Amino acid sequence: MAEKTASRMPLHHPPRSVTVVHMTAADFRNARLEGFRKAELPDGALAAVPGRSRSLSSLTSAPLEAAVLFDQVLAGANASLGPKDAMELSVRVRAGGRWSPWFRFGGIGPGGRAASAGKQENSFGRMDTDVLTLKRKADGLRYRVVLRTAPGSKAFLKLVSLTFTDNSAPYDAARAERDPRSSGPVRLKVPAISQMVQRAPCARDICSPTSLAMVLRHFGLKAGALATAAAVFDHDARIYGNWTLNTMYAGCRGLYAWPARFDSLEEARSYLESGIPIVVSLTFGPGELKRSPLKSTRGHLMVLRGFDARGRALVNDPASPDTAGVPRVYERKEFARAWLRNKFGTAYVITPLERMPLTAKAPFAELYSRPPGVGKKERTRHIETQVLPLERVDFMGSSGGWLKVSAAEQPRQEKPGVGFRPYSGWIRSGSEAFRLFLGPDAVVRSKKARLKGGPVAELSMGARVRVLRRGKDSLARVLLPGGAPALIREKDLNFLPCRTGKTLLRRRILATARQFLGDKYYWGGRSGYGTDCSGLVNLSYRVWGMDLPRNASDQYVHAGPLRGRMRPADLIFSTAKSDPARINHVMLYSGGEKLIEATQESGSVREVTFRKKFGADLAGIRNGSMVNGRRVFFRTVL
Repeated sequence: MAEKTASRMPLHHPPRSVTVVHMTAADFRNARLEGFRKAELPDGALAAVPGRSRSLSSLTSAPLEAAVLFDQVLAGANASLGPKDAMELSVRVRAGGRWSPWFRFGGIGPGGRAASAGKQENSFGRMDTDVLTLKRKADGLRYRVVLRTAPGSKAFLKLVSLTFTDNSAPYDAARAERDPRSSGPVRLKVPAISQMVQRAPCARDICSPTSLAMVLRHFGLKAGALATAAAVFDHDARIYGNWTLNTMYAGCRGLYAWPARFDSLEEARSYLESGIPIVVSLTFGPGELKRSPLKSTRGHLMVLRGFDARGRALVNDPASPDTAGVPRVYERKEFARAWLRNKFGTAYVITPLERMPLTAKAPFAELYSRPPGVGKKERTRHIETQVLPLERVDFMGSSGGWLKVSAAEQPRQEKPGVGFRPYSGWIRSGSEAFRLFLGPDAVVRSKKARLKGGPVAELSMGARVRVLRRGKDSLARVLLPGGAPALIREKDLNFLPCRTGKTLLRRRILATARQFLGDKYYWGGRSGYGTDCSGLVNLSYRVWGMDLPRNASDQYVHAGPLRGRMRPADLIFSTAKSDPARINHVMLYSGGEKLIEATQESGSVREVTFRKKFGADLAGIRNGSMVNGRRVFFRTVL
């Protein structure tokens, strides 16, 4: 009988906001394209096809199912543009089964002239400069991007972002302000600029471009407050703080940038820990944000650059009367209320491509030591591991349809005694996706879990997901990489953290491994589609909330010595016959003189006795002893 783990968990409540980022050619695969062709990172996702005269390239997305019912939309787009090129962004929504007219978010014209598209209102909603507010909740959206390029220009579309917000969703102060002190402080060194020292009549109005300039400088670009203000000035609304236009400009400077909304300070911490400062928008009244240079504000932007050991927000506040006073510390609760409650966590995320949060598309991405040639032998020769959805991937370069990345969540020792470093290698272009920093709270426990209503048919064991909602129909609505929702059976999930006694945990780890019995051995495999020996062990523990290194030798280093007799789910390691000092195989002890392994000896995953495996009974094998040409070791992680 299947063990019930989901029924004890409380129902999840959907987040107030979810941001979708499309930034790969695969993200635009189902879009209607005119005048675009596929491009390759780092240039962008799509290239505008040049012409002899001024050319028009347009992209109209397929309908997107929103992860939450929404009544507000933020949108952004990035492109590499020539000095005479232009870009426009529009969206339309689906409410009550009907599609709205197009709402224009404006864009950047020739010469870098930025402008919104003026007031727009109809029966669906109204466009307020950079926020689309709806009169009734919608469940779907389409976007349209148009590039107008001059003859000979090389223009690339890099990114389109959408943020869906449910204004009626309650503010959860406990979750938003949660302060796990175990995380420790995080501090980024962001150059300080005061808007107030700028010699211009607009000095008090340029908190947004001043904050943007600080982040541009942080990433090594030349940027001044007044020059940035001139570049982002909304010539239609006559303001400097248009969220869409500020992030469009950052994209034109070679970065990736988008407006977003956050639900918690810990979500923001994830960006900071990746080296990405965040430009945040706050509203507060008198006395609500102590130590602020402003008594109150209806809208003010600053740079969130970290948290101290007490969990307080470390910021660069451009409203300081001098540069020395720009770095400030705000109390955690006060900052959270001013940003997350009052402004729905509105922010600009700005990053170079190498810090862009990436992951693998479902079901997985295969990581190679070098791009392989054609054929099974080439795959076997160069395969290193598999990366599952929501695992962190860092971009390192590209070549000929392949991306060089590091798999940050799969550490390895390149040499014995040397510290652990992430696996690095090559994945096929198109197998990557934007990684949401909404932390996962469930992991797939079934070898392959079917999905309903999503862009992919199934997820592999070990894939982690963010749960949006749990209903009474035994289906959970989850968020996939890239921001698309899907339905999955609750019995296919383990909800995190997994809390269970060690005796039961050992049984569950073995039950997970036994799902693979009879499957073919798959070199480099670490998914429900096939495993090698260490992949099987890694998955069997991962499903129950425990992360082990990827390789057998590294799992040996990670594990500790046995305390007493060996128990089920403890680990057995063996060395190569040709090299008794090198660990090259790992197995799970399943009790009763038996073990479970994925092995090349039989080409399968099997459960066998010690005598069949080693030619000796368990009782006669001591830790570290030589058995028929191989050393055998017993270790534990429990």
